[in-house]
Amino acid sequence: MEYQILMDSCGDRTEEMKRDERIALVPLRLHIGEEEYMDDGSLDRLVLLDAIAQSDEIPRSSCPSPAEYVERVALGCKRVYMITVSEQLSGSFNSASLAAKQMREKLGLQVNVINSHSASAGQTLLAMQIIRWEEGGYSWQEIEKKVPLYLQKMKTRFVLEDLTMLERNGRLTGLKARLADVFHICPVLGGTPKGTICQTGQARGIKRALQMLYRQIVKDSEEWDWHHMVISFCEKENVAIELKTKLKQQFPERSIRLVATGGLSSMYAGRGGIIVAYA
Repeated sequence: MEYQILMDSCGDRTEEMKRDERIALVPLRLHIGEEEYMDDGSLDRLVLLDAIAQSDEIPRSSCPSPAEYVERVALGCKRVYMITVSEQLSGSFNSASLAAKQMREKLGLQVNVINSHSASAGQTLLAMQIIRWEEGGYSWQEIEKKVPLYLQKMKTRFVLEDLTMLERNGRLTGLKARLADVFHICPVLGGTPKGTICQTGQARGIKRALQMLYRQIVKDSEEWDWHHMVISFCEKENVAIELKTKLKQQFPERSIRLVATGGLSSMYAGRGGIIVAYA
């Protein structure tokens, strides 16, 4: 194996990616009350979401240790790309950076630690792009230069139907959360260039929120031509399929992939959450 992609478990993997030996998942741990869940790709999403709904405590996550990154390097691998959730949202990037130092000094590997400035579908999109560059014959040095340019133009947007995690983490006051519940207000959110979260709109009901999301994507397309998109969905695959179908009608020549959210992204997206990344 010439190269390997290590992605923390906030990134979502397609079924094809799960079978690809070049892509290894580095698990975060999820904490709900006294219960700890290892997000290693086998975590039952429904069990996790039910546990969150039944608990009055704020769910937390803890990042992988540097050793857990090092342990997942395949024998014979020469080049390693480590893709982490935004540094603004987790300590995973710092752990990966410490692991990279060990990989370079003790194993003599070429290592690129990448702060995705995103999460979920954004990490998935970047992993897919790195594979395309590797298979396209680009050198290590060329890919190192391409990654930050790619991240500059990558957009991450999402719609949440369940505001539980936003409320519990203090991003919505109890009053706003109750009003949102009564009037079915769904926020439309996005990632900033620094990797933080901002609100880009809101609508009454998930359908209108998705229409707003669709319009934002179309508007982005007037400014630059994105070529690939990943749509991550939590539970409601039919909603993601509807969005993909509408986008394919508008942009038939562009690649759009669907993927179910993993453990951590499910925890924050909640049932009905849709995360879209494109570049």
